[in-house]
Amino acid sequence: MKELFRFDDRLRIDVPNLQREWSEYSRAERMRILELWEPMRGRIPGVVAEFETEINERHQLLQEVEDWDKSVALMDEIADYASRINDLNILYRTQPDADEESSELSGEHRDGEK
Repeated sequence: MKELFRFDDRLRIDVPNLQREWSEYSRAERMRILELWEPMRGRIPGVVAEFETEINERHQLLQEVEDWDKSVALMDEIADYASRINDLNILYRTQPDADEESSELSGEHRDGEK
C-alpha cells in the first residue's frame, strides 16, 4: 500500500498517488489508505510553518535589496512558497471517508506535477 504514496520534493511530504478511482478500492483498502495517509497529512501544518518562515525571510531580504533582478527573484520565490502552502492546505482539508464512493484524495495537486 505504501506505493500509493510518493514523496513530493516540492511539498516536502508524501502525497497520495492512487492508481485507481477511490470507489474502485474496497472499503478495507480505503480504510488502510486513510490509516497510512493520516500521519502524512499530520505533517502538513509543520511544513506550512517552514514555508511561512521562508516567505518571511525573503520579505526581510526584499526590504534590504536594491537590485531589481534580485528583487524579482525574491518575489518569484515568495510566490512559489505561497503556491506550495496553497497546495498543502488543499491536501490538508481533503478528508475522504472509507465509506464514500468518491473522493478528492488523488495526489494531483495544483502545481502541475502528477
